[in-house]
Amino acid sequence: MRRGGFTLLEVLVALGMFTLAVGGLALALDRAFGASNMMRRDADIRQQLESLVDQAMVMPIEELQQGQESGPDALGVEYFMGAELTEDFRNMDDEELDGLWRVTVRARWLEQGEKQEWKETFLRYQP
Repeated sequence: MRRGGFTLLEVLVALGMFTLAVGGLALALDRAFGASNMMRRDADIRQQLESLVDQAMVMPIEELQQGQESGPDALGVEYFMGAELTEDFRNMDDEELDGLWRVTVRARWLEQGEKQEWKETFLRYQP
């Protein structure tokens, strides 16, 4: 006479399937949180880089020419601002343009043991 219920084998199979499902869900959540943190960090770095570009637009060229480094910050990112005089720009009459500076703002950091860098470069006129 068989009673209602599950055999030990059925319980073990159900428990194994449940464990696999929970493990897969935990892995998916871990990857989602990792991606979210990476996107947040990237947004913070980009925002700081844009802020430094704004500063470099109004900062005296003499200060930029010397170069300014800062960091590492809380995210481990080092920032650099610098300027150099360009000599390769000419107008339509083939005359060299004096007072044109190439300004560079750069962010560098390590991510999973590899060096990463974002760089913004723009031209600025300072006679």
